[in-house]
Amino acid sequence: MITDVLEIFAPYGPGSLFGALLVLVALYFGKQFLEEFKAQNERKANIDMKREERKQDEVNERAQRDRERSQMEGRIAAQMERSNTLIEGMKTLMESVVTSNEVLHADLVNSQARSQGMAAQVEHIRDRVDLLYDKEHNS
Repeated sequence: MITDVLEIFAPYGPGSLFGALLVLVALYFGKQFLEEFKAQNERKANIDMKREERKQDEVNERAQRDRERSQMEGRIAAQMERSNTLIEGMKTLMESVVTSNEVLHADLVNSQARSQGMAAQVEHIRDRVDLLYDKEHNS
């Protein structure tokens, strides 16, 4: 087989045999280089793809946290609104109680004045009755 190859290149001289060997070696190493280059590019692509997936995961997590924060802020705002409504209701109730107490106090003062007036009338009636009683017993 080697002699067949030598016979093919014999008319062209030893330089052409060496040139053909050099081309074959260059093709072999070129193929190896291309395969390694493709493998390197695939690794870089995989790394880039994983990096992009991580970035996308981070973006999704951030969006989820933002949604949860927005929901929490909405619940807090609603709770604060309910609290404010309750506080306003309590203020109204307290104002009503104060007004009611003032009315009751005024009624109490009026009632005390009437009671004193009635007490004076009862005292007057008692004095009259005593006077009449004394006149009947003394006469």
